[in-house]
Amino acid sequence: MTKQEVDLKEGEGIRTAIDVAIFNDNGKVLLGKRLAQAGFGTWGFVGGHLRTGEKIIDGARREISEELGKNAQIEPINEILAVRENSLEPNLIHHVTVIIRGKYIGGDIKVNEPKRCEKWEWFSLDNLPSELFSGVQETLESFKQQKATVVSDWR
Repeated sequence: MTKQEVDLKEGEGIRTAIDVAIFNDNGKVLLGKRLAQAGFGTWGFVGGHLRTGEKIIDGARREISEELGKNAQIEPINEILAVRENSLEPNLIHHVTVIIRGKYIGGDIKVNEPKRCEKWEWFSLDNLPSELFSGVQETLESFKQQKATVVSDWR
């Protein structure tokens, strides 16, 4: 038997991201109105790209702090709700995003990145806004059914 070489170029160009679906004690989910080019005007979870060498849970903690401020007390939970793959306008970059659950403990939630997010609001799972970012609807529907899902949203 011979060892197979690993093609280190394979998969180049695929971006890996982490999103956190944050729930409070009333079962509501926290969504932010996006100002980023991809998904402008839609409502989405806290999240962003993982950095080289960063673990998923550490990336989740960093994104929570960056987007909601240091006073927001959110506990990211090692529970995958969904995996989303997409390639959205305007850049059409292949993304694979792991979406995990987060629990709101307390503290102030604020818009900490005003160029990327207009506002944060809590929504009942039965009364979500109509303009949702890629994979949010599917993730929350699967969450209500207590199962994980894979969402493919190619444009």
